[in-house]
Amino acid sequence: MFPFMKTLGQCCLAALLAVCVYMSPGDAIAGETEDTKAEQQATSAAEDHNSEVSCTLPAVVVTVDKRETEVQKTPMSLTVFDSQKLNDRGVNEIDDVLYRIPNLSVNRGMGGLTYMSFRGAPTAIPTETNPLVIYIDGVPADTFMNLDAPLMDIERVEVLRGPQSVMYGKNTFGGVINIISKKPDNNPKGKVFTRAESYEGYGLGGTVSGPVIEDMLYFSLSALHEQSEGYMDAEGRDRSNTDKKERVKGVFRYTPSEVLDLALHCDYTESRERPAYVKGNDATLDSFSNDDDFSDSDTLNLALTATMDWDSMVFDSVTTYRNEAIDFQSYLHPVMPIANTSGRNIERDEVTQEFRMSSPAQSDLKWLLGLYGSYSDLDVKNIYADYMPMGALKPALNQPFKQTTKEFAPFGQIEVPLTDSIHAIAGLRWYNAYKSATISYEPNADMQAAFGASPMSTSPDDDWSELLPRFALTWQINPSDMVYAGVSRSTVPGGFNYAASKPTSLTYDSQTAWNYEVGAKTGWFDNSLLANVSLFYTSFEDFQIMEYNPALTAYEARNAGEASSYGAELDVNWRIAEGLDFDLGAGYTCSQYDDYSVLDMSTGKEVSYEDNRIPYTPEFSGTVGLQYRHATGLFGRVEGVFADKLYWDDANKYSRDAITVFNARIGYETEDFDIYLYGKNIFDERYLQSFAGTTAVGVMAPPQSVGVELSYRF
Repeated sequence: MFPFMKTLGQCCLAALLAVCVYMSPGDAIAGETEDTKAEQQATSAAEDHNSEVSCTLPAVVVTVDKRETEVQKTPMSLTVFDSQKLNDRGVNEIDDVLYRIPNLSVNRGMGGLTYMSFRGAPTAIPTETNPLVIYIDGVPADTFMNLDAPLMDIERVEVLRGPQSVMYGKNTFGGVINIISKKPDNNPKGKVFTRAESYEGYGLGGTVSGPVIEDMLYFSLSALHEQSEGYMDAEGRDRSNTDKKERVKGVFRYTPSEVLDLALHCDYTESRERPAYVKGNDATLDSFSNDDDFSDSDTLNLALTATMDWDSMVFDSVTTYRNEAIDFQSYLHPVMPIANTSGRNIERDEVTQEFRMSSPAQSDLKWLLGLYGSYSDLDVKNIYADYMPMGALKPALNQPFKQTTKEFAPFGQIEVPLTDSIHAIAGLRWYNAYKSATISYEPNADMQAAFGASPMSTSPDDDWSELLPRFALTWQINPSDMVYAGVSRSTVPGGFNYAASKPTSLTYDSQTAWNYEVGAKTGWFDNSLLANVSLFYTSFEDFQIMEYNPALTAYEARNAGEASSYGAELDVNWRIAEGLDFDLGAGYTCSQYDDYSVLDMSTGKEVSYEDNRIPYTPEFSGTVGLQYRHATGLFGRVEGVFADKLYWDDANKYSRDAITVFNARIGYETEDFDIYLYGKNIFDERYLQSFAGTTAVGVMAPPQSVGVELSYRF
């Protein structure tokens, strides 16, 4: 099967290159959004091809600082994928976006957990939060489980690099991914699509939107079903990692006046899968997974947003609710002879409220004031491991944990023009997190006898507060070029170690960091070439880590000490000719521990991890793409995604070598109908998404696959 698919993938790439080489650039057209693609094609076909054609790249408008600004005039490093870019890249899920962001490493682990590193800031495992907060139509998601988002009927995805504490309510220490759905309006429209790909995979979905009451009440509804029989081989069956997802999303919008805009957003995702587990740190399609292994998750997001836009001020209210549940079990006997099963059963609820007042768009003095509050309930009903011989009647160790968290944060920012071209930005956030927990440690009688472990139960509570300032200077040299520099402070709150088996290791402190960044945004050749560069440096204190204690057969959270990270990012978009585009996103990160030592249980001596690389952080990473769209409707794109060597653990004992994945997509587009042939990982790069040295279990990444997609707009 694999040689055939590799040949087909290479043919797909060759066909794409043929499209790019043999089409006449003078006849090309570059569409900017799906809704305008057909109109642009028709207009281009009617034009005189001998006339002078401008290759200026269009301005991209974002709302990263809570008002509409052009990307090239926004003083921060960011990446934006509008609906057309998402479609051109064949983006179907949030992972397809994350893998294309320089200096971001995303690693899917056991049981639906996701480990990240962004600019050297890794997942804060003790607090189970990721460095990036994902906003799904206003609903914040920062946990490292159920990292998913429906990408149906999307207007754009904004990726903000660096802490954004003075502009967004939810605490963020690495960056923000802002997913924004299209607003339904008076224009009735819809789209249906289907796709089929390797491993008996297919998807079927659609979107419809329009007015209920013209000029007042509008709706959009989306649904998607997708499944795959999996690409892993396991003894006794053809596939081991089956995957099925059901998604629904709705947006209801009410505009009773020119001042008021109300919207209700809701989405639900049900995921049922078997994991792609392998034994050891080597990439293989041979899995030890068992019929009893599973990973089930359910996610519900609700958001009620209200905007009142007056001449003197804009007021926003965002009320959200998120429920996420995950239940997984893994049979580890072939890997750990003394272990039968391990698993988790977790449910988390969070309610947030954010109020914002900001200056109107036309104001010279730009300001923002906000107030954020949230309440979350984390219920780890079971987190268990059975270390007894096969046939044990109950888990050898269970660590149930229940925690409520209350967050409160006033924040604000002001931008003052010092001259016509130089502006100063100052912002401040006060952040408080109060946590109350019930922690249990439940070894059964056999484990108590074997390891001397004792049951424990405690109910701690505490709070953590930080002041988080931000300062920046911007210089708009001319309409096409700007430079900026800034400094900000970020934090991850402290908490309680639910894996602790003794009171002395119960609490860990907040992690803090100072973040420095300078950058430039430039336009060349009548803005047909846009090149943006940024340099960053981050200094961490009380770095939060998780250590495995073999004597307790459990992970324990603590503060490691100091760490640092520095690097650079380069983003290039070049319209070589009308219809022919080149894009590059490149990143470099050097991240290491500056003060971190652990106790070697076998020798009883301290072992220094100073100068070790922070896990999950490749030194170099990036994407490069070449894309062509012709007035006749022919389309082609090829891209490569690169990630340098990374380490899986703090000791830098286990690692993954550098990987390069190539994707290709060719198609034919009309006013109403599109058809695409695509290949993912067309040269069949084999690699692991994650690896845990304590269990010697890895999670395999998808190998080569090809597919076809059809869509119809009405």
